[in-house]
Amino acid sequence: MKKVFLIIIVIIVAVLSVFFIINTNRNTEENTAQNNIQNIFTTYTIENSEIGDYIEITGTVEADERNVLSEVSGKIIDLYVEKGQKVSEGDLLVKFEDLEYRIAYLNDLRNYELAINDSSRIKEIKELQLELSKRNLENTELKSPVNGTISEVYIGEDDFVPTNQKIISIVDTNSLRIESVVDEIDLSKVQVGMEALVEFDQLNVSIPAKITLINPVAVNSGGLTTIPIELEFSEDANKYGVIPGIIGNVKLIILNAENEIVIPTNALNQDANGNYFVFLKTENEPKKINIEIGDKTDDKAIVKSGLNFGQTLIIYPDEEELQRLENKYNGSNMPFIPGQGASRNSPGGGNQ
Repeated sequence: MKKVFLIIIVIIVAVLSVFFIINTNRNTEENTAQNNIQNIFTTYTIENSEIGDYIEITGTVEADERNVLSEVSGKIIDLYVEKGQKVSEGDLLVKFEDLEYRIAYLNDLRNYELAINDSSRIKEIKELQLELSKRNLENTELKSPVNGTISEVYIGEDDFVPTNQKIISIVDTNSLRIESVVDEIDLSKVQVGMEALVEFDQLNVSIPAKITLINPVAVNSGGLTTIPIELEFSEDANKYGVIPGIIGNVKLIILNAENEIVIPTNALNQDANGNYFVFLKTENEPKKINIEIGDKTDDKAIVKSGLNFGQTLIIYPDEEELQRLENKYNGSNMPFIPGQGASRNSPGGGNQ
């Protein structure tokens, strides 16, 4: 009987021990998760950037195409250009046979010179005839109306061309522009004259630009509402090798921050008096720094005083994010190392 009693005691002790170990482990895991949550943060290193905040879109390079038409009819005796050739305004493109036009001009010139004793009305008519024959003679040589690139040649030497026929098409390189769209939620943030930066990764170049047109009519497609816009380059895009049809990454600058200190708005904290402060990363504990801010957007703020380039801020999640993390990881280990922080990409600043 005594032996049975001892066995029962041993079993009870064993069960209590197992329960104690399980409960201790559970509490340890919960405490670890809670500690990890309290130690979650991101870092942001302040760097010098000309752009504080921007709306990012893509755009396509477009240009006007000018069609050169025949002003007279006749045989083509010289063709000076070919497809793909660059031309400047005033360059000779095509030469027509001009013998008949020279004869007509000389006849009209003689008639005008002999009209000394004619009535004023007859003299006016002969003067207009002379002007017309002179213009026709000049139009036997067609010249480029713009700086550009020959996109198409529709005739060849010895062809007979009637009046008003399309002879050559030229892409006007002075009309290079960016065409794009903005989402309707960003419409209130953009305006004509707004500065932008167009990045062409394929050319390894960034070119400043500005908005010149915001379409007054929105476009609805696939359930999305967008507003077409146009931008013109602030520099000669031709010298960078920009051509119509290529796509660029467009940054519409909504916060200009040249030589300004810019930080994410989620790094900002406010005390009871509404004063702003941030947490600065140090070798020991984070240091609270009072700052003064200037212009800001939903995502970025300019700091007028209190911080310097190269400093690193510690950004803690807000209460809503903390609650979400607690709900998600309650009772399990957090996927972060306590005190080390989590990595996050931040445009305009580096991560530690």
